[in-house]
Amino acid sequence: MITLDPELVLAAREGNRAALEAVVRAAERPVYNLALRMLANRADAEDATQEILVKIVTRLGGLREPAAAGGWAMRVAARHLVRERRRGRVEALRLDFGAFAEDLAEGAAPGHESGLSEAEYALAVKEVRIGCTLAMLVCLSRDLRIAYILGDVFELTETEAAAVLEIAPATYRQRLKRARDRVSAFVAKGCGVASAGAPCRCDRRVVPALAKGRIARGRPVFGPEAGTAEDPARVEARVQALEESRRAAALMRATPDFATEVGALTLQVLDRLQGGEAPPGGSLH
Repeated sequence: MITLDPELVLAAREGNRAALEAVVRAAERPVYNLALRMLANRADAEDATQEILVKIVTRLGGLREPAAAGGWAMRVAARHLVRERRRGRVEALRLDFGAFAEDLAEGAAPGHESGLSEAEYALAVKEVRIGCTLAMLVCLSRDLRIAYILGDVFELTETEAAAVLEIAPATYRQRLKRARDRVSAFVAKGCGVASAGAPCRCDRRVVPALAKGRIARGRPVFGPEAGTAEDPARVEARVQALEESRRAAALMRATPDFATEVGALTLQVLDRLQGGEAPPGGSLH
């Protein structure tokens, strides 16, 4: 969830620049983490985060209860990502679990064929795992995807998640169950991290991922620059120690808490808006 100090919210509404910056900084990381999991592409997530932060800050004046600002900001983010955000680059591929399974079955190769150094290869394996878990989420519809992210990745309660999505708790329960069933079935059948007998292994996906440009040598897309990625061997050991029904959620939660600096650019955009200037395209890219 997003946590916003009510006193800072009130001060930001009154034009206090330091308070405004504090509000943006408090919201940027949870918003970015939600956006990246929804869109599975760093550039798209950065753009969406900027759009959401601008909405949050420019609508603070209409907020009736500053004490509830965090939940309200989360609703703004969820509504934007589910209903208003245009289709992202990964979403445009229109992946479903069947097509994704076929993609993962193509071109598997031993790691020594990658031509990477030992350190580069270790980083590449982490990048493959993170990219795979994000792509897995995109196989769900947006309504099911955000239900799964809020419930099984962010671990919101049923009541909290239903409030964020502005739906009845019973409706949320139905969406979460459908999403869980689909993700769990795919993970149990195909993912070697969660199931020892499953065919797909992150280390055998490095070569095809490099060939398709999904990862780049020495240039992490999701890893250390964006957050702390846990060692894949430790992730696998922990996930496999859990019972079957909880493995998919554990795998998804092993994806790092991604860091971002979108807030700084958002503040620049807001300065231009307050000064009467049009923002430079309103986008990072």
